[in-house]
Amino acid sequence: MDILGDIKRDHNNVKALFREFEGLGVNAKATRLKLARKIMEELVAHDEAEEQTLYGRLKERVRESDARIKLFEAYTEHTMASDLISKLQKSESVDEEFTAMFQVLRENVEHHIKEEEGNVHKIAKDVFDKEELEELAPQFEEAKKRVTAKR
Repeated sequence: MDILGDIKRDHNNVKALFREFEGLGVNAKATRLKLARKIMEELVAHDEAEEQTLYGRLKERVRESDARIKLFEAYTEHTMASDLISKLQKSESVDEEFTAMFQVLRENVEHHIKEEEGNVHKIAKDVFDKEELEELAPQFEEAKKRVTAKR
């Protein structure tokens, strides 16, 4: 599998975790908080690894203005998610404010996934050959492990 397949797998996993969170009753506060923390940890590892392995290389190679704008938009979406996660991680309970912010995080992540899989992945396929995309996959997975280990 190449890096784009690994990224898409992560996207599918986090979407399933968000659906699981939504399926929990509002009174399952401890379970919701635990699952929310897991989702946030997954997102942080994914985003940082993606920036280290794919986005940085794309930034070096992409010259066309529209493609660069799409790439910087994806970076910005990562930053917005990171900012929300920082606020959410300070919370000790799943109250109304937490639930609202977590819903905004979910909406932003789902939008990002759609845009990334539609735009950034196409750019990557145009810029990298099949072998390069395959070589990036283990680097992406290793970067996620490093990010997770330092947290």
